[in-house]
Amino acid sequence: MLLFAGTSATQPALAVTVSDYQKWRHDTRTLQATPTGLIEVRIGGILHGLSIANQQLTKAGGPVLYCEPDSPNSVRLAGSAVRKLLDKELKSPSRFPRTPWPAQTRISAVILYILQRTWPCPTDKKMLQ
Repeated sequence: MLLFAGTSATQPALAVTVSDYQKWRHDTRTLQATPTGLIEVRIGGILHGLSIANQQLTKAGGPVLYCEPDSPNSVRLAGSAVRKLLDKELKSPSRFPRTPWPAQTRISAVILYILQRTWPCPTDKKMLQ
């Protein structure tokens, strides 16, 4: 049991890669309690985690992950909207050098890239890369 716990601690248990996403993105299964697709639930969790991390970085006063607008009228990205942006990015990469994202790239890194492009920081605020 202890050996298993040590082994699993070295592997990111729920890290979804580009390869995983490509396999799962057409999965039609849904959760019983909600009509949201399982992949959108995962994307929602990634968004929530990035948002919490960004809030903590903002409170610390250092560089942030992205600069989401403060306006109450600003658009919030839901899992379904990010899924569309993710599909678009994976189909036609916009990052330099416009080559496909490597299959083992964590999907959270691609989502962070999308958030950084959607909500770039003003030049007077430092953004983590």
